[in-house]
Amino acid sequence: MTPRERVLETVHHSPPDRVPVTNRFTPEIAEELARIVGLPGADSLDLEVALGHDMLCTKEIGISNTYKPECNEKRGDDYVDEFGIIKKRVPYDGGSYLEMTSHPLEDLSAWSSYEFPVSDEQIHLKRQYAEFEDAVAKYGKSHVIVGGVTCTILEGAEMLRGMSNILMDMYENPEFVHELMDGLMHYHFSVGKRLIELGVDILYIGDDAGSQQSMLLSPKLWRTFLKPRYDFLFREWRKIRSDIIFAFHTDGHVEPIVGDFVDIGLDILNPVQPGCMDDRRLKKEFGDRLAFWGGINVQSTIPFGTPADVVAEVRDRMETFGSNGGFIISCAHNVQPNVRSIDNTLAYYWACRRFGEYRDGAPAA
Repeated sequence: MTPRERVLETVHHSPPDRVPVTNRFTPEIAEELARIVGLPGADSLDLEVALGHDMLCTKEIGISNTYKPECNEKRGDDYVDEFGIIKKRVPYDGGSYLEMTSHPLEDLSAWSSYEFPVSDEQIHLKRQYAEFEDAVAKYGKSHVIVGGVTCTILEGAEMLRGMSNILMDMYENPEFVHELMDGLMHYHFSVGKRLIELGVDILYIGDDAGSQQSMLLSPKLWRTFLKPRYDFLFREWRKIRSDIIFAFHTDGHVEPIVGDFVDIGLDILNPVQPGCMDDRRLKKEFGDRLAFWGGINVQSTIPFGTPADVVAEVRDRMETFGSNGGFIISCAHNVQPNVRSIDNTLAYYWACRRFGEYRDGAPAA
């Protein structure tokens, strides 16, 4: 099977030849992996192909661009994006990241004059659309191409208003929340529409709605503010191309709303964060209608475990999620720089190949 055939067979709940593989990592880890495979300075998708990924998914656009320095204007020590979100660069051992320091709608009076960027006029989006077009032309026949439009509604609202504020607003200013989320929904609809027209196979949206042990907001609030808007997006995007596949990212415990995702036509749930939900129940109850993508622990196993721990976890994830297809293995989030991260990432790839082959409808693990 080609990587593309392998992923599509999996998403349609039929056992492929082996479990499809992908992964996510920080720029620092990507740089080291590129050096190891002999492709220093490689484009992110070229690196993914060299690592044996079946699904190519490192490119994301939309309001999530706020974390990318190249999508910001530098003003002294600050980085400011087109949404008005202000960040500073924060160093850590092995790299740095942008941390939000100010939100444009912290003062609610700013809402009356606030304007969303027009996606068709954003220079960095035009550049990124061209990158997706090139990716589809280069790898679209051999691999599945994922277009990421994450931080779609809830996280976008948190970025613009602040997390504590937006959660309080759901009780105190619900009409404002509806208006703000409608703005984000329509903005990301236009971005996703363009990606579908360019030929991506999977549209990857998402908003973190769970903590380690519970949801960040009640299922009732999620169904009031988020579910109808995801339903709108899925329905309207499918009018553009009926075979587009939807993947949704949400960290943490979201077990109470997994059935809601199925109701509105979600195809793939990511990342099934380890230790947060009853994974075997999810597979048993929803595995014939929902594919699972992720499953490998980046909070403990990859940064702090041994290669043997990684191998054991890969085998467990394949046994839990892999029967009759419906599972794409990956780390649950970006692999971060750590003393053991590279060795354990290499062990992850080895274990995926060694134990991922299907026999009698299940991985051989």
